[in-house]
Amino acid sequence: MEIKWLIDFLVLSAEGNFRIAAGQRNVSQPAFSRRIKALEVWVGAPLIDRSCQPSHLTEAGKLFLPVAQKIVDLAEAAKAEVQTHVLEETARMRFSTLGTLSQIFMPAWLKSLQPFIDANQFVVKTEYGTIANYFSALEDNSVDFFISYLDTNTGLPSDAEIFTSLTLGTESLVPVASPNKDGTPRWWLPDKPEPPIPCLHTLSDHSPWPIKNHMEGRYSDLTFKSVYDSSTGTTLKEMAIEGFGLAWMPLTLVKDDLTNGRLVRAAEPADDIRVDIKIYRCLKYNEPRVEKFWNVLLQQETRLRAGISRRKPGVNSGNK
Repeated sequence: MEIKWLIDFLVLSAEGNFRIAAGQRNVSQPAFSRRIKALEVWVGAPLIDRSCQPSHLTEAGKLFLPVAQKIVDLAEAAKAEVQTHVLEETARMRFSTLGTLSQIFMPAWLKSLQPFIDANQFVVKTEYGTIANYFSALEDNSVDFFISYLDTNTGLPSDAEIFTSLTLGTESLVPVASPNKDGTPRWWLPDKPEPPIPCLHTLSDHSPWPIKNHMEGRYSDLTFKSVYDSSTGTTLKEMAIEGFGLAWMPLTLVKDDLTNGRLVRAAEPADDIRVDIKIYRCLKYNEPRVEKFWNVLLQQETRLRAGISRRKPGVNSGNK
């Protein structure tokens, strides 16, 4: 049984004329008649009394008419619901990012783009865990963009040719700890403390936080022990405040805590990790909505570079 047979039947029941009904359904009269006959075979009873003009419904046809109408209505409603869902899904801009950036960067950044983009539906995923998984989601087209901190000394993964990126901003990751009772930091890295220093990060090559290389390079003579990990900066900050360990936190997130003394620096500002905030996309996909969004970002980057050039004549502000 096909839905079009039911619609044919409903039109014929309303018109009472095979020729007129076939015209409304945009098929030839013989083809229309064959479809009505096919429906009757499926039902197992004649639905139309063809012995008179206009044609009439048989008793079986009268019984079947409200059922046919209900089936068609349900099918059309389901189709409309699915199409609406598909349109909403295809209109959404899908981002992945660290939990911290989803809180302290994404809201203001998306708001700043509103005058320049049509999209007003966004999905932000933070559950991928490792940097490799974030890039895999991008390559699999599970998300359209990946926004992350990038250690300028590390760069893109080895298969960088399938990704492209833009710089959206910069941030400083500051080593912080809770203070002792006298206000001094619980750990002061320049003093080279001998016991293992509890660290609130996973010190692995797979962590999306660009901290491991910095710690191994600058503090190779110190021992750090990972005691906690979270991709959400607010959680790491609270753990640091409670004295569980040392953490490199975005200055944007801990600025007030450093001011009011809930946290203190564990090293000099020279030890901060300066990172870019980058947005990545996979070059394997070029959906119109993604291209349009990316072009807006390119235009913003061009305007930003032009502003830098005007403020600093003669300085080359190329890609990072």
